[in-house]
Amino acid sequence: MTRALLRFCVLPSALWLLAGCGAPQTAPALTEPASEPPPAASTEINPPSMAIHISDQGEVSEAGTHEAGALIERGERVYQRQCGACHSLDQNRVGPMHRGVIGRAAGTVPGYRYSRALQGLDLVWTDETLDAWLQNPSQMARGTAMGFRLQDAADRAAVIAYLESVSE
Repeated sequence: MTRALLRFCVLPSALWLLAGCGAPQTAPALTEPASEPPPAASTEINPPSMAIHISDQGEVSEAGTHEAGALIERGERVYQRQCGACHSLDQNRVGPMHRGVIGRAAGTVPGYRYSRALQGLDLVWTDETLDAWLQNPSQMARGTAMGFRLQDAADRAAVIAYLESVSE
């Protein structure tokens, strides 16, 4: 969306302003009636949260809500498929439980035995730290027991959105 904003709003406006540079500026003659300034170009953009989505069943919802819901559903599927062998939302297994992970300090789930690498890791799980962790855990905590990497950025974003939804 940022690129689209630049491409269709900011850049044309800048070019329009630059086109007037160097042009002679003349004041209106005193005998001419004052004219209204030209209306400003509209750069108002309809945010996605204001758009609506109509499902095949005829249900109406905000498009942003629909898109977020689809991302969370994808995240749940990826979580079950890629993370579910070792992790659970509510029970410690091979890995610690994940419900409430967003905003939690790393290595602090009660009753779970963390590797020394995680015990010494001084960070709070956020979207950014989870993204880096899922991409390459060993880079963040050398010696961690977690060797799994989730390479696909879209899958990582979906899993993080899912974990956020169950952490609220």
